[in-house]
Order: sequence, then C-alpha cells, then structure tokens
Amino acid sequence: MPEILKLFHGSKVVPSVLEAGRFYHDVFGSWVYEAHYLPYEDSNNSANLMGGTFSMEMLAPKNPGGTTPSARFLQRHGPHFINIAFWVKDAPGLAQRLLDKGVRIALPGGNTISEFPAEDFGYFLPHPKDMFGSLLEFIEDNPIFHDPRRAPWWASEYWSERHPLGVQGLSHCTVAVADLEGATKAYGDYLGCPMIHEGENKEQGTKSRYFAIGDTVIELAHPTLAESDIGRHMAAHGPIVYAFTFKVRDLGKARDHVQSLNLRSIARGDHTFELDPAQAFGAVYGFTVQDIPGRPTA
Repeated sequence: MPEILKLFHGSKVVPSVLEAGRFYHDVFGSWVYEAHYLPYEDSNNSANLMGGTFSMEMLAPKNPGGTTPSARFLQRHGPHFINIAFWVKDAPGLAQRLLDKGVRIALPGGNTISEFPAEDFGYFLPHPKDMFGSLLEFIEDNPIFHDPRRAPWWASEYWSERHPLGVQGLSHCTVAVADLEGATKAYGDYLGCPMIHEGENKEQGTKSRYFAIGDTVIELAHPTLAESDIGRHMAAHGPIVYAFTFKVRDLGKARDHVQSLNLRSIARGDHTFELDPAQAFGAVYGFTVQDIPGRPTA
C-alpha cells in the first residue's frame, strides 16, 4: 500500500543561489550539501540544510526571461516557494490512487498524464490546480540519494543547542488556499491524510485546517480578510505554498538573533514572529514556541 513517509525538502525559486545562500547561512547557519546544474530547468540548484533536519532546495534560472518552468515561475511570482517534496513508499501506487481521483500527474520531463504509463518512474507531481494550490512532489524512498540526514554520523544538535535561533524542528508548512473545502478533500480523501486540528485566527485573518502528511504538518490557510497579509498574498499570487514555520527553544533569543542581522521581525501574537519577506528573498519564515494540537509523535 502506498505510504507518504517523511519530508524531503521545500523548494524555492530565486534569482541567485549565491545571494540567497548567503542569507540562509547568516540567518539559519545553513549547510549546502549539494550544488549542481539542472539541464531540464536550465538552472543552478543548491540543497541547503537548515534548522536541524529541514532542507530547502533553491533553483535559479540561468535565463530569468526564458521559458523553462522555473523561469516562468520567477517571472510570475518573483522569488517564492514553489513546492514541497516528500519521500514515499510505492510512488507509482500513490500516483495511480490520485489518477483514480481525477488528479492529473506530471512525470519526469514535465509531461502531464491522465492515464498510468507503462514505464516505471521514481517521482511525480500532482497538478497543483487539482490539489487546490498545493504543488507537491512525491519521490520513491531510495537510500542511494545523496542526503546527509541518512548518514549514521548525522546529528542536528548544532542547530537546536548551539545556533542562536535554537530551532527544534519544523513546526508546519502553510499553503494558502482559496477553496478550503476542496483542499480538505485533496488532503483527506485523495492523499488519505488525517486532519489533526482546525481553527480560526481573527487577528491574522485566516481559517485553517491542519493535516499530518508523513512526519510533517501542513496548514491549509484560507484568508478571511482581504487586507490581511495572507489575503493580499493570495490576491497577488493565488493559491500557493505560503510559509514555513519553525519551532524554537526561546522566542526572545531567536528574535534577538534576526534583529542582530538588521532583519525586521513581525509579531504574530505572543508566541510567534515572522521575518519580513521583503528581506528574505520573498520567503515567509515564521518562528514559534507554540505546539500544534493533535500533532502526531514520531
């Protein structure tokens, strides 16, 4: 039976992996463990470990005015998160499940299919429109992939115990959705993921539902106020991956660290703050000491 196992990485399109990489190093103490050229995207790529066990893939089109998917995404959205990737068991079986639900599938090479192919494949992406704004990537779990988190010597204590952010791990990823009921069906029915919590934040202007997907929590956030940050973001970008929020040990120390780098911190209640996306290459990064009710334990 197909199974979503764990988060592999988030992905972000940027103008320059070097410039964005400096930001990630200064703020998160990131470590680039892989860097190469992607011919099918005509882009430079880097994989950045940050916040302990979290990885962010960055793609920088060599021709920002070109016609590759990442270049067209950059033209439409500017620097922005693009997708979330997961390791899975039986990727073809999960793809077939989604096809049976009427979800279009993109295979390696970018071809979108509505019927299962005869040839084998190692990863796929459900069409984001059929997933109500979520661009997800599902990759067959394979130990031959270069990922230091698989190594027996790997440890994340530096980021949790010695780095000034004190990141304990990823709290959740937020996807901005226009159709909360449709997105709920996509995660609950199509993917078979349990909803663990729901609530409304009137101050931030969101109604949210939280789903456990593998070892990760995804928040489906629907704007209830047009003039809220996420409401304005939705108007500009449509349904899309919106933010990554990290659990930290001490909110005050984390805030002191980002302010020491002359970065603006935006309070989101008493227990959470975010970086100003204008200073973070278009990214919304949050830091919190709150736990999400119902989060499954490892």
